[in-house]
Amino acid sequence: MPNARKRGFRADQNTPRSLVRTRTNDKGRRRPSPKNLAKKLTQIRSDLGLSQSEIAARLGVDNRASISGYERGEREPPLPVLLAYARLVEISTDVLIDDKLDLPK
Repeated sequence: MPNARKRGFRADQNTPRSLVRTRTNDKGRRRPSPKNLAKKLTQIRSDLGLSQSEIAARLGVDNRASISGYERGEREPPLPVLLAYARLVEISTDVLIDDKLDLPK
């Protein structure tokens, strides 16, 4: 994919078919990201009592390293993965991405 980098996508190093969204717009500027997303994703996994490998399997994510990157805030999960997280705990995706909303107890 020669134009992949130009559009803000890059091929994941571990799986040649998967794409990872980088956090830049077309002009090379970073777009705003939810500040509490990583913490919320970690809390969901912890509340479910799952390891990173176990939640990766439930979400359909290829490897545990992706989950680790999401939880450290180094990577932003693609929309289908965010939707899978939300469905796993039966919440709206709004709760995950809106920093003003907390996870339900």
